[in-house]
Amino acid sequence: MLECDGCHIFRGYAVRLIAVMRQLRVRIRHNFTNWGDIGMTKLFGMTVALSVLASATFGLTASAQEVGKVELVRVYGYETPPSAQRAPIYLRDRVVADTVLETVADGRLDVRFVDETKLIVGPSSKVKIDKFVIDPNRASGEVTLNVSKGLMRFVSGRLASSSYKIKTPTATMGVRGTDFIVSDNESGETTVSVTDGTVDVAADGGESASVSAGSTASTSAGSVSVGPSIGLPAIATASFGLDDSNSADGSGEAVEEEENDEA
Repeated sequence: MLECDGCHIFRGYAVRLIAVMRQLRVRIRHNFTNWGDIGMTKLFGMTVALSVLASATFGLTASAQEVGKVELVRVYGYETPPSAQRAPIYLRDRVVADTVLETVADGRLDVRFVDETKLIVGPSSKVKIDKFVIDPNRASGEVTLNVSKGLMRFVSGRLASSSYKIKTPTATMGVRGTDFIVSDNESGETTVSVTDGTVDVAADGGESASVSAGSTASTSAGSVSVGPSIGLPAIATASFGLDDSNSADGSGEAVEEEENDEA
């Protein structure tokens, strides 16, 4: 069974609860001689039921499955796993579903998922792994990422293209075998720049468009405009190292670059 952040806290509460119930049973036995075997049996049953309930809940909490690993941390990166507090994240740390990933100014955080999908979180950004469900035997599943602010690069992995979905506060993207960059700014505009493959972009409550390699789509007030990706190479190189020596196509090993200082 996998351990997860916060599980040790719950386990402590469960142990204390069981101890209190045992103490209560002992006190009742000593102070109420007429409690009887039936009453004691009921109390014991209640204690066992609470123990089983606590163990079952702990098991569900601890069973959060690893969906990926951190391959690079530049400056500082943070994670907020389910039912846990925000904390620094480090090179080779495991990542679970329903986790929020964050970076600082000039920061970067690279995660490679178990299906070989590559997620690169750019500076001052926040991305949540909303859903990550995979059937390894059928190479199918469902992956949903939510970009609440900032910049991210996404390179799809082994799953069918229809398995991936990217969301921002104002748009939803469907992936078709793709390498692309998503930006969400404070004014509520989403920008999608595609370097390989095709992305279907739909503005919330409005228009939709297919964006092919070399093109950029922008959403605003329910509309989608598509044009050539002017200036993308400079942005990509600065934020993601989008060049021949720093590809995110699945090659390369984990890299430590100004990793979070545990001291």
